[in-house]
Amino acid sequence: MATTRRRFITPEDLASFRFAGDPQISPDGARVLYTVKTVDGDKYAQHLWVDDEPFTLGKVSDSLARWSPDGRRIAFVRTKDDDSQVWLMSISGGEPAPLTTLPPGKISALDWSPDGSRLVIVYRKDADPTLRKEKKQPTLRHITRLHYKEEGTGLLDPEREHLHVVWVGDKRTVQLTEGDWDDAMPAWSPDGLWIAFVSNRHPDADYRIDELDVWVVAAGGGEPRKLPKPAGPAWWPQWSPDGKQIAFLGHDHPRSAWGVHNIHVWLVPAGGAQPARDLIPGFDRSCEDLVITDTKSLHGAGQKPIWSPDGREIYFIASDSGSCHLYRIPAAGGTPERLVDGAREVIHASAAKGKFALLVSDPLSIADVYDFSIGGELARRTSVNRALFDGLRLSIPEPFDVGGVQGWLLKPPVVPPDKKLPLILSIHGGPRAMYGNAFFHEFQVLAAKGYVVLYTNPRGSQGYGEKFADAITADWGNVDYKDLMAAADAASKLPFVDPSRIGVCGGSYGGFMTNWIVGHTERFKAAITERSLSNLFSFYGTSDIGYEDYREFGGPAFERPEAYAKMSPITYAKNVKTPLLILHSENDLRCPMEQAEQLYGTLKALKKDVEFVRFPEECHDLSRTGRPDRRLARLEVILRWWESKL
Repeated sequence: MATTRRRFITPEDLASFRFAGDPQISPDGARVLYTVKTVDGDKYAQHLWVDDEPFTLGKVSDSLARWSPDGRRIAFVRTKDDDSQVWLMSISGGEPAPLTTLPPGKISALDWSPDGSRLVIVYRKDADPTLRKEKKQPTLRHITRLHYKEEGTGLLDPEREHLHVVWVGDKRTVQLTEGDWDDAMPAWSPDGLWIAFVSNRHPDADYRIDELDVWVVAAGGGEPRKLPKPAGPAWWPQWSPDGKQIAFLGHDHPRSAWGVHNIHVWLVPAGGAQPARDLIPGFDRSCEDLVITDTKSLHGAGQKPIWSPDGREIYFIASDSGSCHLYRIPAAGGTPERLVDGAREVIHASAAKGKFALLVSDPLSIADVYDFSIGGELARRTSVNRALFDGLRLSIPEPFDVGGVQGWLLKPPVVPPDKKLPLILSIHGGPRAMYGNAFFHEFQVLAAKGYVVLYTNPRGSQGYGEKFADAITADWGNVDYKDLMAAADAASKLPFVDPSRIGVCGGSYGGFMTNWIVGHTERFKAAITERSLSNLFSFYGTSDIGYEDYREFGGPAFERPEAYAKMSPITYAKNVKTPLLILHSENDLRCPMEQAEQLYGTLKALKKDVEFVRFPEECHDLSRTGRPDRRLARLEVILRWWESKL
C-alpha cells in the first residue's frame, strides 16, 4: 500500500536534494567525515557532516575537510562572501576558528603532515583583489599565453597555484614553491620531510598540456626534484608506507586523442633511481570515474590511489561497462582484482585500519557513503536523501543493448496498457565518457512525465577498452552515428513506443551528435542540442582546449580545412528539417557561445524551425553545477519543448 502513496519525481525536487561528497574515514576507521551540498535559494551551501549528522552550519561553503593524524581535529577550507581560508575545528564540537588570513584567492588542496604540526595547501592569490571586492572589471586584459582561459575558471590571471605550508601552532604560512607554472595535488612523505606534487614546468607548457611530471620538494623549502617518468599526464602522487615509492595515476601517450588511452596506476622510486612503470599495462580500462550524471557533488575531482597499510597492495577505482568499481593490485604488479561489483558507481574512496569509506551511487539513489572491508559486503552508512526518496516512485532502468553497444531504457513508472509512448534518445558528452548505473534526475523527470528515455554508449565511449574509444578519432559522425541510429530504430519497434514521436538530445559532444543527426536524417520529430559544437574550424580558435584539436581530428584546422568542414554539423544546416531547440551558457569556455550563435543564425536565416535559449553567467556544467534556479529553468524549458513537439 505504501508504494501507491508515493508520488512521481519533479524538476522542483532539485531544491530538496542533498549531494554527498568527498568521504574521509577517520584514522581509527570508526567515523566518516564528508560534505553535503544543498540548495539555498539561488545558491548552494555546503557543510561538513560526520556519520549521518551535520557538523558545520551557516551560509558558507565548507570543503576539503581532512582529519588530523590523531583524529581529534578537522582542517577544512571555508568560503564565505568570496573569501576562502583554512579553518580548524575540534571533533568534540565547539566553534571552528580560522587558521589562515590569506589575501583573497583560491585554495584547491589541503593535506596534514604526519605529525599533525603542519598543513600543506595549494593556494593562488588574486592578481588584483580589489576587483573582486568591488565587483569591477579591469581596464584591459593583455594576453600573451596560448592557454589564457579555462572552463570553470574563466580568464586566467598572471598568478599561479603554488604549495604553501601552514604551521598549526603559530598560524604561520610559508610559500614553498614558486614560478610561472601551477603546482597541484601535494602529498606528505611518511616521515614528514618531503612533499610530492605534480606540475607542468616545461618552458612551452601551453603546447604540452598533457605532460605533467611528479616532483618532490623538501618540506622545509628548497629546489624541487623531478622524478623520472615517460612523457604524459600524472595525477595524485601517493607515498608508500615506507616512503620508498610513489604511486600515481597517468598514461604515456600525451599526444593521443582526448581520453582514448587508459589512465593506469604507475609506480616510481621516491629517490628517482629508476623510471616510473605502469603496474597494469594489460588492463584495458581507465582508472577514473567516467560515469556521467547530473547529481554529483563535484565533477572531475578524481580518486587518488590508496596504499594498503603494509605497502603490499594499491587500491583504485576504474570504469567498466557503465559502472565504476573498486579494485586492488599488488604493488609489484599483476592482474587487478575487482573488490566491489554490481550495477553502481563508486565515485570516491578513503581507507584506514583496513576499512574503506566509499561514495556510491546507483540508478535509484543519489550518492551516499558506504562502509566496506575486503572480503565483506557494502554497508550503507548514510541516507542523506531518505526523507525525500521514501516518498518517490522512481523508474528502474532496463538494459537495452543493440549490436554490441550497451544501453538502457527508462520507462515511465506506470506504463498505460495499449498506449504508445513518445521516446527520447539522449547522447552523452565527452566523447570519452559513459552513461551508466547512477542516478540521473533529468531522465527520471522525463520518465515521470510519460516519456521513454533511451541512453546508450556508442563507439567512442570509454569503459569498453581503448579500441572502442578510439573508433571515432578523426571520424566523428560515422560509426557513432550508426550505433545511435541502430539503437533508436530498435527502440522504435517496441510495442509501447510510438515510432512517429521520437526525439533526440545531447550536450557537448552529445550536442555535436544531435546537430549532426538532424543534418543527416529526418528520422526524429524534434531535437534539443545543448552546449554543443557546430563548427569545428572556429572551435579550434575559440575553445579553451581548441588548439588541442589536432589530437582528436588528425591535425590542426588550418592544415585540414576540408576534413574539419566535413565533420562540422553546420556544413549540413541546409538539410535540417527537424525542429531544433538550442540551449547554451554564455560563459561556456569549453564549447563557446559562438558555436550556438553560428548554428542558430544559420538555421534562422534558412527559415528553419529553431529556437535559442541562453543562460547568463553559466558555464559548460549548467545541468550539473549551475545556479539552482537556472538548472530548474533549464528543465522547464526542456519539458515545454518536448510537450509541444512530441
